[in-house]
Amino acid sequence: MKKNLEKIFASCSIVVAIILIMVLLVTAFGGIETQEFESKLVRGLVLTLAALYVVLAVISLVLIFVNSDVVKEITLRQEKGGSVKVTSNVITKLVKTTCKQVEGVKCQKVGLVSDEYGVRLKLNVKVVDKDVVEAETYVRTLLEETFLGEFGFKFSSIEVKVMALTPHFKADQADVNAKVEKKLAELKAEQAAADAKEAKAESVAEEAAAEEVANVEESENVQAEAEENAVEESPEAVEAEEIGEEAIEEKEAEAVEAETCDGKAEEVLNEQEEAKEIEE
Repeated sequence: MKKNLEKIFASCSIVVAIILIMVLLVTAFGGIETQEFESKLVRGLVLTLAALYVVLAVISLVLIFVNSDVVKEITLRQEKGGSVKVTSNVITKLVKTTCKQVEGVKCQKVGLVSDEYGVRLKLNVKVVDKDVVEAETYVRTLLEETFLGEFGFKFSSIEVKVMALTPHFKADQADVNAKVEKKLAELKAEQAAADAKEAKAESVAEEAAAEEVANVEESENVQAEAEENAVEESPEAVEAEEIGEEAIEEKEAEAVEAETCDGKAEEVLNEQEEAKEIEE
C-alpha cells in the first residue's frame, strides 16, 4: 500500500511540475505576455499549482522516510468464513519468552516489518558470556521452530541485532606477545634492508660523482698541457712565419725586376727595328 501511494503522489507532483515548467518556458519565449500575469485569475491558478506541488512533494517525502511498514498484526489463516490473526503484542511476548530459554541471551525489543517477501521479524538482544554467532544461530532456529509449531507461520526473515555484549573470549597473552615480537622483527628487518639499499645507492652516487670530478680534472690537465706546448712552440712558429714573409717579398722583387728587364729588351728591339726601317 505504501509503495502504491508513493507512486501516485510522485506521479502527481511530476505532472504539476511539468505544467509549471511549460508555463515558464512559454512566457520566457514570448508566448505569454507578462501583463497577463497581472490578472487575479492567472495569479490564483499559478499559486494553486505551486501550492499543490509543494503539498505533493511533502507527502512523497513523508511516505519515503516514514516507516509505515510496521505490522500491527499477522494473519495466520484467511477463509471465506473468517480469518485468524495474531497481534504484535502476542508475538512480542512469545519471542521474549522463547529467548529466555537461551542462556546468556536477553531480548530487549521486538518489531515486525512488512516487505515484499512477507513479514520480517526484528529483535534486539543482549549477549552475555556467549559466542555471538552461536547465540544468533540458536535464537533464530528456536524462533522458527516455535512459530512454525505454535501458529504454523514462518517469517520471511529473522534479523537479530546485538545491542549489548559481554565478551567471553580472552586472548592468550603469550601468543599475542609472540606475534607482536615476530611482527616487530619483520618490520626491523624490512627497515634494515631499506637502509642498506639506501646506503648502497648513496655510495654508488658518490663514486659516480668522484669519477666525474676525476674526468673533469683530467680534461683540464690535458687542456693545460696543450696550451703550454703551444706557448713553447710559438717563437719557432713566429720565426718560420717571418722567413716565409721574406721569401714572398724576394719573389715579388724578382718578379718586378724581370718585368723591368723584359720592358727594356722590348724597347731595344723596337729601336733596332725602327733603325732598319730608316736605312731601307
